[in-house]
Amino acid sequence: MKKLHIVLAVLLPLLHEIKAIQLLMNNASYDNQLSANLSDSATLTCKVVNNTNDETLIWYRGSEQVDIKSENSVNISNVCIPELAFEDNGVSFTCLLKRNTTIKRSVQLNVLFPPTLSGDTHITAEEGKEVQIICGFKANPAATMFWRQNNSLFTLPSHYKQDMTSDTLKLTIEKAQISDSAYYTCVALSSNGTETTRVFELIVGEREPSLPVEAIAAAVVVGALIIIFGIFARRDKIMKVCKKDGTETAM
Repeated sequence: MKKLHIVLAVLLPLLHEIKAIQLLMNNASYDNQLSANLSDSATLTCKVVNNTNDETLIWYRGSEQVDIKSENSVNISNVCIPELAFEDNGVSFTCLLKRNTTIKRSVQLNVLFPPTLSGDTHITAEEGKEVQIICGFKANPAATMFWRQNNSLFTLPSHYKQDMTSDTLKLTIEKAQISDSAYYTCVALSSNGTETTRVFELIVGEREPSLPVEAIAAAVVVGALIIIFGIFARRDKIMKVCKKDGTETAM
């Protein structure tokens, strides 16, 4: 019994120490989010608290370990991002205690940027064919997306179809008509009421007359037959010329 008390006396302080050690991420004792504007710099700071000995820290960006200098890994560690990019939005950075990776703290980047729009702005189509106008977009926070025709809101005709994914707004016109030729404006409406636009010009041309394939094929066959019959009809004359030429050659 005395031995048990001695063991507990030794272990309890150690257990208390392990439990007490924790990490702060940007001075927060919980996983958090860091919001910053596109192209801004960001600094992430991880700090060990309640430790009695030096502790080594490691970092991960998503699932990949971040390479940091040894002098930047003991008890307190910083990761600097000099210029935030689109690709950084939503990425999590995690700081872990090297000797016990269950002790960790994470921060998720929330990169803010106004809408940016993209896509081919000059589109031509043939009457009766399907045509698509594709507007690519990026925005954080999310923007409300919609179309204008000739700078006016319009109700989509029955042969129009609109689809939207996380990064594209697509307008599909089935069996395009000449009257569908117009300027189509892709509009991104931000939460603060600001509009970002991109104008697409659609020109629908008259359908080109298709080649009469069957008629051409028939004409080729008829022409080939005429040539064959012509050769057959003159075969006697051709044979005589060949025979005469052969006689002269023999002389």
